[in-house]
Parts: sequence; C-alpha cells; structure tokens
Amino acid sequence: MIRSLSWILVSAMTVSGCAGPIQTRATTHQLIAPPEQASFVLSPIDAVANHDTALARDLVTEALSRKGYQMASDASILVHVALSDRPADIAINAGDQEAEKLIAAAKKQKRFQSCSDREHRLTISLFDQVRGAKLYSGSAAEYHCNGTIAQSLPFLVDSALSGLDNDAGDAPRSTIRTRQGIE
Repeated sequence: MIRSLSWILVSAMTVSGCAGPIQTRATTHQLIAPPEQASFVLSPIDAVANHDTALARDLVTEALSRKGYQMASDASILVHVALSDRPADIAINAGDQEAEKLIAAAKKQKRFQSCSDREHRLTISLFDQVRGAKLYSGSAAEYHCNGTIAQSLPFLVDSALSGLDNDAGDAPRSTIRTRQGIE
C-alpha cells in the first residue's frame, strides 16, 4: 500500500511539471496614431513557406478585421508578421558590447519537468506607408514543454495586438496574461 502511494505521488509530480499555468508575456507600443483609413496589406511572404507562419498571418488578418481594419491591395498600412520557436534555455542578446540589450532571457527548467521548454514568440509590426513611420509593434511569447505553436498562436495574436489603437506613447507597455493549459 505504501509502495503504491509512493508511485502515485512520484507520477503526479512528474505530470505536474507539464501541466499548469501558462504565462503569455506581451510588449506593445503604439508609436503614432493610426490613420483614419484603416486599411492594411500583409508584407510579401518570405521565401521559406511554413505552415505555422501562414496560420499566424491568417489569424492576424482575422484579428485586425475584428478591430475594424480592412485588407486592401492599396492600403496605407503594411503589416509584418514574424514567428519564432527556440529552445528556452538559450538567452538572446542584441547590440554591441557597449550597448548590449537582453531580448529574451534564458529560462531554467522546472523541478521534475520531463521535457525541455521552448519559447514560442510572435511579433507584429504595422508601418504607416504614407507617413513613412512605424505605427505599432507588439510581441508576445510563451514557454511550452509539450504545446505546439499552432496551439499558442490564438493567444499570442490576441496579446500582441492588445495595445493596438491605444493612445500613442513614448514607452512600450508590458503585460503578463495567465491561463491554464498544457505547457
């Protein structure tokens, strides 16, 4: 009986390393006010065809449409969508030695976690082509042990666009949203 209870506890702790709260970390920045005519076009597709990137572009198009933006070939707003998937235990820095900036910190693996985390990151940038200026940028990222990018995308798109059409500001806004799910 005691031996069975021990195995149940060990099994429960192992499984708990992969299920639990998922944090969606987002940074948004409305740089300038959007134009009155809210029409957009997606940037040309990259040379490498990727199912997840195509899905991300479709979800961004749907989200912008729900916010009142219309897709048009002669649009004033150019939308760029970037998607990445990387091992979460690797940090990413940018810049030179004098002005190095941390883009993504390395994540430590949780105790009793059975697999290595990956970071799914989506970045959406809107450019006002008439004024020649960046209009908005939003990025969202999540850590996952077993989850796929396709499963993350609806939450990443929602978070990355959460600051769109807010008042223009000098500094980016950071938020963390938490939900239950399989990491």
